[in-house]
Amino acid sequence: MSNNYIDNHIDEIRREFKLLDHWIYLNAADQMIPGNYWLTAVRECYNFVEYGRMEDTPTADIATHPFLLAAWNESIERGARFINADKDEVTNTYRPAITPNLILYNMFEWQPGENVVITDLSYPSIPYILQDLRRRYGIEIRVVRNVNGEILMDDLEEMVDGNTRMVIVDRTTAFCGFTFDMKEVSRIAHAQGALVLDDAMQTLGAMDIDVKDDNVDMLISGAYKWQCGPEGAGIFYIKRSVMDQIDARFRNYIWADIPGMIPFADKEHDVLESWTYPPVNNANQFSQDVTIGPALFGWIATLKFYEKIGIKNVEQRVRRLGTYTIERLQEIGCQVTSPTDPAKRHGLITYTSGDYDKDTAFFQRCAAPGRCMKPIKISMRALGGIGNLRISAHFFNTEDDIDYLINLQKSML
Repeated sequence: MSNNYIDNHIDEIRREFKLLDHWIYLNAADQMIPGNYWLTAVRECYNFVEYGRMEDTPTADIATHPFLLAAWNESIERGARFINADKDEVTNTYRPAITPNLILYNMFEWQPGENVVITDLSYPSIPYILQDLRRRYGIEIRVVRNVNGEILMDDLEEMVDGNTRMVIVDRTTAFCGFTFDMKEVSRIAHAQGALVLDDAMQTLGAMDIDVKDDNVDMLISGAYKWQCGPEGAGIFYIKRSVMDQIDARFRNYIWADIPGMIPFADKEHDVLESWTYPPVNNANQFSQDVTIGPALFGWIATLKFYEKIGIKNVEQRVRRLGTYTIERLQEIGCQVTSPTDPAKRHGLITYTSGDYDKDTAFFQRCAAPGRCMKPIKISMRALGGIGNLRISAHFFNTEDDIDYLINLQKSML
């Protein structure tokens, strides 16, 4: 018997994802299919609303505004443990296309001549913002080019200098699965006084992340990919020492540091005098309140599910399935465009048959593989000259899932 909880309970775990009865699902890097654990929690929230349990006077009830719920704190506590952060360093957020707008426009003052270092494998959400910062403030965008699907640390280090304000990387790149050694990225950036923004959207939920050991300054991620949670939830982590240096041009009255309760019912409530307090001294000061109640309930259920199966077990199984995927693809003569070194990737594997038209035909065939066959859910992605067909092998997948895809691919080569 395996020492891995997931290996020993795989049938039970797969039953949490009903759509696995109907699909070969290898697409967690795009969007996850729903899990029964969080669907049940979301429905419970709506049941509370239907039953009228959403009053907020005199105290917050079960299904009131999410930021007034005890569930808000519970999700933050569990989320912080998930990445080994202090509770005060974490708040709820959503997609990494949202939070960077707050970070880059409202949390920092930019000066002409400063630079930001990214890579040619970066997901476009943040580079799209950076191009506007370049237009507005005259910053320089420096792009580290990949070498055969990898970002070499020597190349990254050459780009970072005393004018570098921030190094922004996708911990795992969406377009070929290359996964950074974030401790080394932090060392390089901090040596020049730069901050590290870690987009962990393609990593969190697949690998065990320790923000303190990696020494990253900020981390962002959403719940609906590898974390196997609902849309509308996620994590924004900011290191305490960085938080203490920031006076963001952003205010949310919910997180004013008011002694006691919000003063709505006070006889002397004044629109100015009652609101002279600074923001709270924790990461909630950066909350954009984009996580609504049902998503919060589902996110807590997701984090509990991960506590049950164990993130270290997840990482072990995902890496093993990634290795199996690579071996089977190479066996039938496909070219793997992801790093083959297990230390530089997990279960996100890209490959090509060697012919773009054949790849496209295979991708289309996966949606309708043939009579009495299950559709295969994968993606087609390319960036920086790397990628093409993308397989996302997660903890609920099996070697049989991989073989099912391989047999179809082999028939079309």
